[in-house]
Amino acid sequence: MKHWVEFIESQCGENGLWQTGFQYGDWLGLDAEANALGDERKGATDDYFTANVCFAWSLQILADTAAVLQYAEDARRWSRRREELVRAFRAEYVTPTGRLVSETQTALILALHFDMVPDEFRPRLLDALEKNIGAHKTHLLTGFVGTPFACLTLSENGRHELAGRLLLQEDDPSWLYEVKMGATTIWERWNSIRPDGSFNPANMNSLNHYAYGSIGNWLYTKLCGLEILEPGYKKFALRPQFIKGITHAELTYESVYGKIAIAWRCEGGKITVDATIPANTTAELTLPEQTETLTLGSGSYRYEYATETSLEIDRYSLETPLRVIMEHPVAQAIFRQYAPEFLENPMLEYVKDEPITALLAYGESMRPLFEQVLTAMNQADKR
Repeated sequence: MKHWVEFIESQCGENGLWQTGFQYGDWLGLDAEANALGDERKGATDDYFTANVCFAWSLQILADTAAVLQYAEDARRWSRRREELVRAFRAEYVTPTGRLVSETQTALILALHFDMVPDEFRPRLLDALEKNIGAHKTHLLTGFVGTPFACLTLSENGRHELAGRLLLQEDDPSWLYEVKMGATTIWERWNSIRPDGSFNPANMNSLNHYAYGSIGNWLYTKLCGLEILEPGYKKFALRPQFIKGITHAELTYESVYGKIAIAWRCEGGKITVDATIPANTTAELTLPEQTETLTLGSGSYRYEYATETSLEIDRYSLETPLRVIMEHPVAQAIFRQYAPEFLENPMLEYVKDEPITALLAYGESMRPLFEQVLTAMNQADKR
């Protein structure tokens, strides 16, 4: 580990940043410039932006490892170097007003997840990430570097619902596109098999690859809520988080102490949670829609309580095309009452097939009205 970090250090310039040599960058990201002269397999995120975030991560891992091994001086040394790197990174890649020089989905995700930006800029960058995803019809353009942290970053920063919508997309690029195309493993490319069933002829195309399979981490730690608190799961947390579209989930993990299990269900006005805690371990359980954290010893536990939450997906959402909304009589009535000029805008013809998320990426002023319209449409269809 030290040899690797010291090698990177030898490649850094006077400004303390790693900005030399070949980099794979955000490999197979989908936001590469069309017809560019560079490698089409690389996403649009600046190569050295990505490299320096990864360098900061390596320094943190090394400092933490040195601390565990009680190498106090090494721990201080690598912690100080990370602090210096972050300061240099901010000077190079973050503007005084909090914009990123390379403001792609991957860049925004990495900056937020690895704490590469000052705290006061985080809300702006999180909003920028949400708008970017919305502008691309609630799909990721991330490659090997950005994808593993995409849903984690959203869930850890108050956008868990958006992370869930990304998981459940069914068209390319998405995880469920692969499932619908018959995949039994995770592919190297989002579209290793094309919609017509043919094999993507692009160079490098494995049908069994980890990078996009990293969504499993989010499924375990966020959807089912299992997070390690002490080595070997001697102590762990169970904090399941619901998403629309999944009404039940179950996780089993064979730890060195035995089986850890959690299963939750939210259906019919009732939440049920079952948990299994192995011998000689402790779990901190936070039940969905509850604020109290329960400390549990070994054993099996079951909780049932009432809820008004429904996890069924509404027929109409911000991902519904504008055309569908404009044709609904309930929507027409609301628009005539609150925004009659909107119905007369001739430019709507050019965006009628776009989802509302894509339109809101260019301005949020209409969001409250669209949300009111969608609520009314869903209520009308349930009558």
